[in-house]
Amino acid sequence: MSDVPPKRPPRYYEINNQGPPPAVPPRRHYRASVYVDGNSVEVSPSVKSSNTSSLSKPERRQSLGSKIVLQTPPRSGTSQPANRVPQSPDEESVVKSNTTKTSTIPDDAPKEDEFEDDFVYHSGDIREKFPLVNHSACMSQIAANFRKRIKLVTHIKDSIEYMQSFSGYDAVTALAEILETEDRKVAQTTGQALEEQGMFHDVVYLHKLLDSHYHYYQFEDLAKPIAILERKETERLNPKERAELDENEPLGVLVNIAKCYSPTCTDSSPCYSYSCPRRRIKEKVTIEETGGRYANMNMTLGLQTTWSTSLGKSYVSKMSKQAIKRQEIMYEFIRTEKEYVNDLQSVIKYMIDPLRHGKVIGVDSRLIDSIFGNIEEISKVNSDFYEKLRKLQKRKPVLESMGDVVKECVSSFICYTKYGENQPSAKQILQVQKNKNIQLNAFFKECQNMPYFRRLPVESFLARPTTRLGRYPILIRDILKNTSKNHRDQILLKEANTTIENILKEVNALAGKETNRLKMNQWSELLRFEKKNDVSSIHFDDPKREYIREGKLSLIVPSFANDPLEVILLLLDNSLIITYEKNNSFHIYGKPIPINLLSISHSEQKRSLKPGESHSSSKKLVVNNHSKSGGIDSMGYIFSVKHLGVLPTYNFFTPILSEQKAWVEAIQKQQSLLPKPIVKEVIFFSHTKLESPVQTIHRLKNGALLLANDIGLYVLINNAMMKPLLQLSKITQIEALETFDILFILANREVYSFSIDLILKGIYTNPSYIKHNKKISSNVSFIATGYCDEKFLLCCAKASTNKTVVKMFEPKRMLSNISNRKACQKLYISGDVITSFKQFYIPSEGVNIRFLRRSLCVACIKSFEVVSIKNLTTQSLLNPNDIVFKNLLKSEYSPMNMFKTQHNDFLLCYNKIGFFIDKNGNRSRPNLFFKWNASPKSFAYRSPYIYIITSEYIAIWNEFDSKEAKQIIPGNHLKLLLHDDNQNLIYSKIEDSKQRIATIEIIKPPPTVIQTQMQFPPPQIKN
Repeated sequence: MSDVPPKRPPRYYEINNQGPPPAVPPRRHYRASVYVDGNSVEVSPSVKSSNTSSLSKPERRQSLGSKIVLQTPPRSGTSQPANRVPQSPDEESVVKSNTTKTSTIPDDAPKEDEFEDDFVYHSGDIREKFPLVNHSACMSQIAANFRKRIKLVTHIKDSIEYMQSFSGYDAVTALAEILETEDRKVAQTTGQALEEQGMFHDVVYLHKLLDSHYHYYQFEDLAKPIAILERKETERLNPKERAELDENEPLGVLVNIAKCYSPTCTDSSPCYSYSCPRRRIKEKVTIEETGGRYANMNMTLGLQTTWSTSLGKSYVSKMSKQAIKRQEIMYEFIRTEKEYVNDLQSVIKYMIDPLRHGKVIGVDSRLIDSIFGNIEEISKVNSDFYEKLRKLQKRKPVLESMGDVVKECVSSFICYTKYGENQPSAKQILQVQKNKNIQLNAFFKECQNMPYFRRLPVESFLARPTTRLGRYPILIRDILKNTSKNHRDQILLKEANTTIENILKEVNALAGKETNRLKMNQWSELLRFEKKNDVSSIHFDDPKREYIREGKLSLIVPSFANDPLEVILLLLDNSLIITYEKNNSFHIYGKPIPINLLSISHSEQKRSLKPGESHSSSKKLVVNNHSKSGGIDSMGYIFSVKHLGVLPTYNFFTPILSEQKAWVEAIQKQQSLLPKPIVKEVIFFSHTKLESPVQTIHRLKNGALLLANDIGLYVLINNAMMKPLLQLSKITQIEALETFDILFILANREVYSFSIDLILKGIYTNPSYIKHNKKISSNVSFIATGYCDEKFLLCCAKASTNKTVVKMFEPKRMLSNISNRKACQKLYISGDVITSFKQFYIPSEGVNIRFLRRSLCVACIKSFEVVSIKNLTTQSLLNPNDIVFKNLLKSEYSPMNMFKTQHNDFLLCYNKIGFFIDKNGNRSRPNLFFKWNASPKSFAYRSPYIYIITSEYIAIWNEFDSKEAKQIIPGNHLKLLLHDDNQNLIYSKIEDSKQRIATIEIIKPPPTVIQTQMQFPPPQIKN
């Protein structure tokens, strides 16, 4: 027996700088441990180990540093502050909270979660082995995956809304999935290690991470997308200080899930060290030792004297159970009010007053007010409230009523609205100032160690007013439940409760607006160096702009399918923005996608980022597999976003199905909130021959609809069939002068004239009549007809890259007399119905011609040119002295069309912008400047709406609102076929292998400001 060495006592994990851990640790060993819920998770900066080879520089620097203690184990037999009895009213029972529609609690969830204390440790507890987890031991990688996996929603606790939060149960579930373990204790302990390094916190700063449906947590930075909270506050820092401020993610190594670095240690033959990860243990608190310690977390301040224990048993025994419970709740109401007032007074006496007297350099009254708000006003209000309750309590040991006092005082609680509105910004300012001002951070830590603050951080006391306000309705409802129906408190307390709930609603609304404003300011600051057009289309400064959600996703880039781009997706009420970080700055990927121009699709089928890998393929779990991707799963779910009018489709990858669903639901919800349609699409004809689609349409005054394609000219009969009228190939444009019974057709770049009456009678179905018709002009790009300078004119434009030649023709005057037309039938058949008038030249490529009263306006590639009919002089349409127009002429904007409005000004449509001018070429509506954010093919105008037609959608804008399009009509291969001065608007699209011919009808009348304008009926399709 003497040869048997003594059994080595168990010890915690020790880190050796040289080789495997020996039996006795040398002096240069360091160790760092987290002891939570009886589990031992040691954050070990292992030296020269295989585990640190894959660490980032900050992690390696920290792992090689001095001792890191996230939470030291308590000594046996001594009490520890962490196991204290709660001393404040907001450490009271965690009442089951309502959640919004975005927060779901399973039906089978227990009403009270059974959990152990946060910091319980016993040296003699049972030690058990538990399986290795399949994940990197680097805390930064666990933290990164946790951010990606956790679902942030809005929770309600004690009537207070907490945006971008998550429950403890969801956090533990996410960590268990990340670590691929079924042991929720391991996941919870890992989460508490992340919490120790400040990654997230309890919403009321009272609890460590608990595996509970009813405890909620927020990231320390309100789920910020940025490494620096306020760029303005850190611009003055030097690069080294700024880099330290950037490194706010958890760092270090969790050795309990790391691989043993001993070269002789294997799965089949672990090394001798009792604390080797392959032999690792977990501390388990037995049921016998912890039974009843926190059996009911709804017991508020369990060691405090209750109402019933303060009176004699003989006195209490005479009362009913309901009466006793009512007195207990009222007693709790008053007692917790006293503790709440004491907390507020402690904040004022030990925090605010010293800061106002210069305790910390660089802290002025303005900063104090921005952090603490009107907490002094609240303290005075609640002190008066408590004094009245205390006087009421002193009268008799049994309170008959407290409704009159509560009702009288709650009207002064309106001061809470100001505090609630200021709290989101106060939290952010405090965080920034603590990071920037070392002395201020030390001051708050010093206060935290004072007995008045019970080792709770300052954030806990800043959240105390709103949490206390949310507790009042719960206490009042409990009192009412145990109050007889005929009691006067039923009326008084209900009225008081209604007042408090209204204040709570206002607090939530104001806090939500303030949080939204902070988010808008953050993102506006982050993207301030991006393209002006991209940022301006988002409208960050719009007070109606609303932040919805954001999150990190993987964007699958086609050319780099195996190496997806890590992006941050930002969803606002009006757009979806894809951003990515590069060189410590954020950039917009592609273009912001307006919600009304967005189409989304998804599949719940699990897919792989790696080629050849599918859901059914087997995957071998490798222990401690440190990959370069930081543990990103190759299997996951994809949802696709299409920006209408833009070629690429964005495919986003996430390993979490719930994350995919959350994004899809959020985007679809915003689409459902879009304004109601103002117009509707009416399809009146379907053309089945796609090999010869309809190219252009013209409506005659008698309602006849003429359709043309590459084969000939047709008339639409009963919206059902096309009757042939003329065989002429490659017709691209139809114009008419019905006063002279002339129809002009541009076919194969040649212009012909025909009699409208003879065409409708079918005369030209005989090919011999077509042969005798002579062409008017050749090599014509486009034609236009109209009335100018008391003349009816036909313009034939020959456009090339550098010039445009326009020939003008005038119809023979005798044709305007109907009685002369029969005698002139030979002229119609021969096409000799017009005479040459004038010709002019423009040194630019023309695209459109509009008729003005005394001149013609030609839209060219570079500018709008006005040509006088009398002397053929040319001048620019825009005022050349206007600086805005000077820059416009030098830019990439190209004119496309011009429309005269019913307000006697003109709408100029460029390929990217639009605006209004008066007859002198000056801007008539300077506050309106349209940015189409599209590649339009054509434009149409029917007051008060502007129609932008692209190949994939029609955007409808109101001429009095240039912020965004009012409605989007999607479609495939859209093409404008007809738009004239008679308000006709007809277009085509490809659907179900057919060409659909459609028009647009207005659903509701235009706004009141233009009710006096003429309203044209929608086009009626006639034979």
